[in-house]
Amino acid sequence: MFKYRIISFPLLLFLLYLIFFQPWGSWIFIVGAPVVIALALYEAGKLFSLCKIENDPVFTAELGGIGAFLFFLNCFFGFQTGIFSLLLMIVILAEILLLLCTLLFSKDEVKFRKLFNSVAIAGIFGYCYILFASFYFDRMCPFFLLYLMLTAKAMDTGGYVFGMISNKLMPGGNHKIAPSISPKKSWEGFFGGMAFSIAVSMIFWRCLGNFAWYFYLAGGVLLALLSFAGDLTESALKRRAGVKDSAQWIPGMGGVLDVLDSFLYIGPAVALIAAVSAIFSI
Repeated sequence: MFKYRIISFPLLLFLLYLIFFQPWGSWIFIVGAPVVIALALYEAGKLFSLCKIENDPVFTAELGGIGAFLFFLNCFFGFQTGIFSLLLMIVILAEILLLLCTLLFSKDEVKFRKLFNSVAIAGIFGYCYILFASFYFDRMCPFFLLYLMLTAKAMDTGGYVFGMISNKLMPGGNHKIAPSISPKKSWEGFFGGMAFSIAVSMIFWRCLGNFAWYFYLAGGVLLALLSFAGDLTESALKRRAGVKDSAQWIPGMGGVLDVLDSFLYIGPAVALIAAVSAIFSI
């Protein structure tokens, strides 16, 4: 598994380089991000199906993917009103009408349940990931999303490395956090991952320096905690579904949802912090 990660991780970093540092990177993001979100929603739908929560994973993926594509197009062109906003509203209204029509005219309760759950999964997971990805278009700080991604994933990477090493070196193995949910997660990995997140955050402070150092320190701690919470949430879902990975798309890492689980709570949390800061003029 470790040797596959050594191959997969640099490829993901190269993709980030193309997106953030090439002039045509925005188009890679606009086309690629909805596909990635759709795959994550498809995997989430499959996991919920295994947990006896009936849904249509393909429909779930389509809802999130199309919505994300239209939303990112709108963000890129900066239209408050216009064709892309109109298309996005049409998609949302079509989803609502489809749900209502199924409720009113379908006698198949299973079909309605599957449709309703698909909309719910796409709405909850899709909203979190679309909101997170929308920071790419933040004109105040173009690399804000890159900061969020690398700092959050440092928790995952550091946790994996420190957890693996400590489990081999410590007599009797390392100390588990929640063995009933995720047997491999340990306190050694948790604090090692947090140290990684703080280190990456402080590197951004040295490179950018647009805020005081303690903001980056707090950011590293907060993103590490949110990353761990997202990881633990997906682990609990996979545990209940009885699978090790959400899929097998990425060698050594599993599925797309296994890679994106760290970002599940970050978008809403950052948006909430920004809203509170704006209200109180912090």
